[in-house]
Amino acid sequence: MRSHGKVLEGKTALVTGSSHGMGKASARMLAEDGAAVMIMGRRERLLGEALEELRSQVPGARIEAFRGDAGSEASARAAIEEAFALQNRLDIIVSAVGKGTYKPVLLVEEADMLEEYRVEVLTAFFMIRHGVPRMQAGGSIVCVSSTAGGTPCAGLAPYAAAKAALEMFVKVSALELGKAKIRVNAVRPGFTRAEGTAFMFSDLALVKAFTDFIPMGRAGESDDLARAIRFLAGPESGWVTGQIFAADGGQELRGFPDPNPTLEEIYGKDLMDQIRAGKLPQ
Repeated sequence: MRSHGKVLEGKTALVTGSSHGMGKASARMLAEDGAAVMIMGRRERLLGEALEELRSQVPGARIEAFRGDAGSEASARAAIEEAFALQNRLDIIVSAVGKGTYKPVLLVEEADMLEEYRVEVLTAFFMIRHGVPRMQAGGSIVCVSSTAGGTPCAGLAPYAAAKAALEMFVKVSALELGKAKIRVNAVRPGFTRAEGTAFMFSDLALVKAFTDFIPMGRAGESDDLARAIRFLAGPESGWVTGQIFAADGGQELRGFPDPNPTLEEIYGKDLMDQIRAGKLPQ
């Protein structure tokens, strides 16, 4: 059973993108500190497995699941209502949906740009637009950005552009919602092990390039980011809003290692040479 006196006791949290990775770890930490938590994900099997795991990790906690796509306005609104119904209040929203693909600008299609914007920006927009009217004064919203949102990296144009847009959306939302006593912040992960980065971690040379480059000498793990998210979600950061909080082992101090070896491995050296010369691939 939960003990009384936990700092988030009586509060309700909704965490999107929580079937795995930092979203799931964030849901666990919020539940450990007493919050009732609604996790949200698209894939039924993974969501069910996450729910079972979280309930076993935090016995006695109120943890429920909502299957849906945070990039769908109707689904996002339904998840917000389900979360609110847990305790007739909504105090914390964590928008942790995201993905990214290495692709040179001259290979990017309109669909790539639109999809990244939907995944990175609209998922947060729907949570803020429809979540805030259900939130208590003192509520906190935390979005997940990326080092790419502030530092350019070849091959990540759609992803980086969307994350940069997300960060400005977070700042403007924080500015507008301050009088309502609702805080909006973002965490900026660096090179972090997650489902969406699994292809990168299968390349030992790429992992070494990043870990040698990062000042603290290692990749991030889900719990590293979840601790930062938990801090921004809770009362400990009650005087913090509109901030982009880097949790990246110091990566943003240096940026990104040379991405060209990875791009050449994916697309071939000949094609990349054409692209670097500004030639549109045939």
